[in-house]
Amino acid sequence: MGKASIGPSDEGLIAELGDASPLWTGLVDYIASSYDHEPVAVREGKDLTWTIRYRKGGKTLVTLYPRKGEFTVLVVLGKDEVAKAKAVTLGKRVKETLETSEQFHDGRWLWIRPSTKADVESIEALLAVKRRPRQP
Repeated sequence: MGKASIGPSDEGLIAELGDASPLWTGLVDYIASSYDHEPVAVREGKDLTWTIRYRKGGKTLVTLYPRKGEFTVLVVLGKDEVAKAKAVTLGKRVKETLETSEQFHDGRWLWIRPSTKADVESIEALLAVKRRPRQP
């Protein structure tokens, strides 16, 4: 894992995301308004690409992987959270990801590449399973 850094500029990141930037912005705004987790940007991997983790007290809520023209979201659900997530209304793509992700002894790692607003709304629902959002 790379060293913590200030992170990419918002403008540079939005430009890099291209058509995916409205989905990114919607998800990031939701996390900022609903949770008190701090974004931690790190550069990692052989190509030192940015990864942004939303963490609090050593626990990660969600990890975002911005790339050129797209981004991927990693939501790790514990075993009990998987059962709760199956009872939540999710969009078709995210529901399929939940159902087909490998079950490890302690839960599932859901790698989601959102391409629609419904995908982002489903990710928000999964985050609410992990941790209850703040009330406005």
